[in-house]
Amino acid sequence: MLSAEDRLPDTVIAAIGGGSNAMGLFFPFLDDESVRIIGVEAGGKGVNMKMEHCASLTGGRPGVLHGNRTYLLQDEDGQILEGHSISAGLDYPGIGPEHSWLHEIGRAEYVAITDTEALEAFQLCCTTEGIIPALEPSHALAHVMKIAPELPADHIICMNMCGRGDKDIFTVAKHLGVDMIESD
Repeated sequence: MLSAEDRLPDTVIAAIGGGSNAMGLFFPFLDDESVRIIGVEAGGKGVNMKMEHCASLTGGRPGVLHGNRTYLLQDEDGQILEGHSISAGLDYPGIGPEHSWLHEIGRAEYVAITDTEALEAFQLCCTTEGIIPALEPSHALAHVMKIAPELPADHIICMNMCGRGDKDIFTVAKHLGVDMIESD
């Protein structure tokens, strides 16, 4: 980025499940406050819907899972709940501790994108770029689609387009009402 543009990006964006992929993008920019960091969680059917999402930071609360204190989807008694996401890669009921820390200190912003918004971004990427994105980064792309129109023309957004979309074709087809036959 620095060699291509002669400056850092203004914003970096990545989808967040457990969070390791996003941390790979965020880490180099943590000490540079001029770079806006945005993590995009799986909002499923909507964060306001009772646990029909996987947005631990925007719709969960602190708790302990797998030996670490982090934000989790849990009931009133602290029992871990299953969330919902169209993306199998984002349907984890918690978040990595690094993201919990970045959230608590205010260094990174976290937002939720619904399944519907992710599907729209998936389709846009397929039709305009000829790239079949995975459903995970389709969430991040949906957020880029939301914020980009309001940003200056010279604003540089670096988004993590991770994963392979071919693994999600049957899931997307099902949600779009397309009947596909899987072959061996």
